[in-house]
Amino acid sequence: MQQKKYVKAILIATSLSLSISIAQAAQPGPYVGAGIGQSDDEILHETESAYKFFGGINLTEHIGLELSYVDLGTFANGQLSQDGVAYEVIGYLPLDSNIDLFGRAGFYDWEVSDEFNSLTGTEPTFGFGLNVQMNPKLSVRGEYQIFTEVDGGDVEMYSASLSLHF
Repeated sequence: MQQKKYVKAILIATSLSLSISIAQAAQPGPYVGAGIGQSDDEILHETESAYKFFGGINLTEHIGLELSYVDLGTFANGQLSQDGVAYEVIGYLPLDSNIDLFGRAGFYDWEVSDEFNSLTGTEPTFGFGLNVQMNPKLSVRGEYQIFTEVDGGDVEMYSASLSLHF
C-alpha cells in the first residue's frame, strides 16, 4: 500500500513540475506513446508492474481518440496474466497554455490467462490525468485508470507516459 502512495506522489509531482514549457497543450494531430506504472487487482489484492503502448489522434484541442495495448501485470506468483486492448475517447480541459486535465472513457477487450485456461471479455474503462506538453513534439502525462470487472473485479492502474506528436 505504501508503494501505491509513493507512485501517486511521483506522478503528481512530475506532472506539476514539468509545467515550465511554453508549448501549446492538446494540439490536433496524431501521436504515439508508452507508459509504465502499477496496477492493483481488487479480487486478488495484489499490486504488480504494468505498462502500455498507445496511439491516438486529437481531433480538436478538446477531444481525441486513443487505442492502446495495456498489460496489467502477472499476478498470483506469476501464474495469472492480465492484458488487453482499450478503445477510448479522451476529453481535454486546458488549465494553462501547456497543461491539460483530461478524462477518458471507452472499452477494454481483456484476457486473463494461466497455464491452462484463458478468459476474455469486454468491459468499460475510464480514468483521468494531467498532460503536460513539453514542446510541440513531446508530452508527459500522469494518469489513473480503472478497468472495470476484469475477470469479476476492477483493476486500477497508475501510470506515467511519454507521447510523441506528429
